[in-house]
Amino acid sequence: EVYHDNMWGTVSDSNWNLNEAEVVCKQINCGSALEATLSSKFGAGTGQVWLSGVTCSGNESSLTECQHTGWGNYYYYYSLHSYDVGVMCSGVIRLTGSGSTRCSGRVEVYHSNSWGTVCDDGWDLNDAEVVCRQLNCGSALEVPQSAHFGAGTGQIWLDHVTCSGNESSLAECQHSGFGSNTCEHGQDAAVIYVIRLAGSGSSRCSGRVEIFHNNMWGTVSDYKWDLNDAEVVCRQINCGSALQAPRSAYFGAGTGQIWLSGVSCSGNESSLTECQNSGWGNYYYYNGHYSDAGVICSVSVMFFSLKGPIRLTGSGSSQCSGRVEVYHNNSWGTVCDDGWDLNDAEVVCRQLNCGSALEVPQSAHFGAGTGQIWLDNVTCSGNESSLTECQHSGFGSNRCEHGQDVAVTSLFDMEHTVCQVEIFHNNVWGTVSDYTWDLNEAEVVCRQLNCGSALQAPRTAYFVCVTCFSLQGPIRLTGSGSSQCSGRVEVYHNNSWGTVCDDGWDLNDAEVVCRQLNCGSALEVPQSAHFGAVTGQIWLDNVTCSGNESSLTECQHSGFGSNRCEHGQDAAVICSAVSVILTGSGSTRCSGRVEVYHNNSWGTVCDDGWNLNDAEVVCRQLNCGSALEVPQSAHFGAGTGQIWLDNVTCSGNESSLTECQHSGFGSNRCEHGQDAAVICSGEKTVTGSGSSRCSGRVEVYHDNVWGTVSDNNWVLNDAEVVCRQLNCGSALEATPSYKFGAGTGQVWLSGVSCSGNESSVTECQHIGWGNYYYYYNSVIRLAGSGSTRCSGRVEVYHNNSWGTVCDDGWDLNDAEVVCRQLNCGSALEVPQSAHFGAGTGKIWLDNLSCSGNESSLTECQHSGFGSNRCEHGQDAAVICSDLIRLAGSGSSRCSGRVEVYHDNVWGKVSDVNWVLNDAEVVCRQINCGSALEATPSYKFGAATGQVWLSYVSCSGNESSLTECQHSGWGNYYYYNYYNYYYYYYYYGHSYDVGEIRLAGSGSTRCSGRVEVYHNNSWGTVCDDGWDLNDAEVVCRQINCGSALDVPQSAHFGAGTGQIWLDNVTCSGNESSLTECQHSGFGSNRCEHGQDAAVICSGVKTTGST
Repeated sequence: EVYHDNMWGTVSDSNWNLNEAEVVCKQINCGSALEATLSSKFGAGTGQVWLSGVTCSGNESSLTECQHTGWGNYYYYYSLHSYDVGVMCSGVIRLTGSGSTRCSGRVEVYHSNSWGTVCDDGWDLNDAEVVCRQLNCGSALEVPQSAHFGAGTGQIWLDHVTCSGNESSLAECQHSGFGSNTCEHGQDAAVIYVIRLAGSGSSRCSGRVEIFHNNMWGTVSDYKWDLNDAEVVCRQINCGSALQAPRSAYFGAGTGQIWLSGVSCSGNESSLTECQNSGWGNYYYYNGHYSDAGVICSVSVMFFSLKGPIRLTGSGSSQCSGRVEVYHNNSWGTVCDDGWDLNDAEVVCRQLNCGSALEVPQSAHFGAGTGQIWLDNVTCSGNESSLTECQHSGFGSNRCEHGQDVAVTSLFDMEHTVCQVEIFHNNVWGTVSDYTWDLNEAEVVCRQLNCGSALQAPRTAYFVCVTCFSLQGPIRLTGSGSSQCSGRVEVYHNNSWGTVCDDGWDLNDAEVVCRQLNCGSALEVPQSAHFGAVTGQIWLDNVTCSGNESSLTECQHSGFGSNRCEHGQDAAVICSAVSVILTGSGSTRCSGRVEVYHNNSWGTVCDDGWNLNDAEVVCRQLNCGSALEVPQSAHFGAGTGQIWLDNVTCSGNESSLTECQHSGFGSNRCEHGQDAAVICSGEKTVTGSGSSRCSGRVEVYHDNVWGTVSDNNWVLNDAEVVCRQLNCGSALEATPSYKFGAGTGQVWLSGVSCSGNESSVTECQHIGWGNYYYYYNSVIRLAGSGSTRCSGRVEVYHNNSWGTVCDDGWDLNDAEVVCRQLNCGSALEVPQSAHFGAGTGKIWLDNLSCSGNESSLTECQHSGFGSNRCEHGQDAAVICSDLIRLAGSGSSRCSGRVEVYHDNVWGKVSDVNWVLNDAEVVCRQINCGSALEATPSYKFGAATGQVWLSYVSCSGNESSLTECQHSGWGNYYYYNYYNYYYYYYYYGHSYDVGEIRLAGSGSTRCSGRVEVYHNNSWGTVCDDGWDLNDAEVVCRQINCGSALDVPQSAHFGAGTGQIWLDNVTCSGNESSLTECQHSGFGSNRCEHGQDAAVICSGVKTTGST
């Protein structure tokens, strides 16, 4: 609040951002601005709104020095106190000095009514970490010495600061007391944060990405740069989500070093430097700074419009289609679909420059959002310039759930008009003359800018412009008798609409069109200009699609305008979304909840009187064969929104459901618990836990019953047939059925053997309907409630029946045998008391006693089959590590060589780039706590056989190692040089060449007990004669600078095992410790109390030495 004309008043949040907040924080001696809050986050004020439209550079000494609209002058929109601004300041700490930024500079604290500096005695990264966290600046990168940002003046408030790094404020750390020091300002402490945005047109949340390394700022090459990488940057600098990842020096070319190239992030990393990259200063190709990467984050656009920002997001969303979200009161929220129609969507599409609204998908079509539902009962005329101008119930006022989140699909994904075209040459931007400029040149520009195809190439003021059409390209259905989802196919090219010739036109091609127009699946491809012949261009011919493309123009064709066709051959489609679809939980293309399209929205059908005749019409309409079943009571889940039809009565011969008698659209007394459903005779389906339309457990329909397919001999050729049969493209993996949960009832097919060319899985060879092998690893399986392939109640097969195992004496050794027998890795746990539910029938085994090395459970000692005094409440169970295990020489349950199971074979993981984050995932996956060390694989002996994974890169938060980025199954490199471990790969196996490491209590990468690798084991070095020359060789070998100290008497703790070297004598110039003179490997008269140690300059030491 500000005081004017004898009265306190508030400030409107028009244009309010961090620059303005910075001035306020400085003016009230509260450090730096952390956040500029909007929409009365700290409560609505009363009385006068004094200032609006405040615009500060951030350097003003008072808020009233900033530009504003005048005292008491404000936009009517901001007259309410619901738009009062606020600030969050850092309080008693700030960063300042020459060259400082919000997150790097000289550290100053506020005490006793004045600012003072901090002496850098003992100042280290832990101390800096606290400062960075306190200022909301992420993690500390560096602690420059010697008043790096200039010497301060006045008081030096703190000295000998010692933080653990976990404190919430610097004042909580140990220090010598305020004002107690023997320092000068040449020792003023500083911190440097890791990343910044710079360049022409940049802001706090958009700009050229620069990172600080080796005492200088440098840029990031745009090689492989994408939205995942930008997402990490935006999160790291607290700027929301990434909207764009501009390339080609979009914010101007930087200068100096290019620090990173080939950056590849999953998007979940907390820092850009955690992502895979080519290494500091290494980049793949030389375009210099013309290839500098940039970001535009969501926070950077939050203040562009006084009418409030809007975005489209969600699963499968694009720039111009998705779930509608609006920004209000510092957070994004969704819009409820009560009354949502094309007029409302029209406003959204226009606001986002996305053309006209094509469709308003219902029922959270792009996925349910989270958090606030900001708007409900939105009513637009269609002419408003912003969604918030339309009538609505008020922000946050609704009775909706996220299953009602609205969405839009726009006609196209944004025209980009680029005026004028400029190119960067000889360090200068320049224009392009329009001499001979036409669509061919514009096409190149649009492609280079990742903007799709060129629509126009206008000439303006002698300099060229282009209009690009991004994403997928325009397509429409038209003609006599056409509808939104059926008609003659036309595409837009070279400034005009043209048709597609039907040479070779089939359902795969039509599938792409229907998907592109959000019209469901293709039902039919009528021939001979079914929707009428047109005149003009025939743009495409001989179109050949796989059916998985996202746009028709991605399919193979003869080239635009290349054809020998007439318009009597114009291609057409009829899509399923013409009037009816099947959807819902567990639905497939031919089974699901019935929904019909009416009045611009989808709605369900009430099951009053719903029978097989009605279902027959639906199945025929969707080209799904005959009706098999009409499940009741919303079998595929309850829909939302309108119930369009009730009391449907069909003879069974109608061509469309809407031809049947019914009560009238919208006339019913039903609830969604009565939503009608069908199961059609489409003879194939995929289902199961985690399944989708194109992935899941395979089931076939035979003899009026659905049943599963045994995975005995199930391979990619078999899966290929299923994928083709389901119109799901090519098979990526042939999974065992347990991946999607165990089915129930009949096992219809076993021993399936397909060539891969069959049109149906039932055409493949098999052993006959209902004949199947008992294939449960001979005699054992895991079952029960909540069981998986590698966890569950243990059951064994004996005397033609399955039975359980009693848990008397059941322990990890017994479970280890089960896990190994089922190829499920190692045993993690043996839950008691029928953890996965009590079995039924026989209890076959009791008093199991295994050593853990048996190959089968029945090899262990036991009381005899059927001999027990147990009940099923004692059924034994196991939880195995699944597709991962630890093995090798000297391994234990929680340490060893990492191996993974793939394609029915155990294989190793290459330790190329293997770090603690990767090890953390493994330890969590096998229930072994946190990772202590990420060891090279040779520590536990070299493996044989397949190397399955290489270049693994985990964020550390994954639940399974296979979720991490890697180079692909079975792809690995033969040679690697890794940090201070030296080893070679030859066909996947490692060989040491004199490795060295630092270990022990309190050790770091560059200080610790010296250990060398010899004869397949690590051993220590005796400190007889150990001096700085010897230590110098160690420090150089591990890339840790120079030797500072050689602590004696096992300073970092006594080692164990071998003492490999003694009487080491180095000149200091050797490249490896083993090149120095010594007594010979293993020759010594030492004890581990004499283990040698080093402290290298690569480690920052604190305190006096």
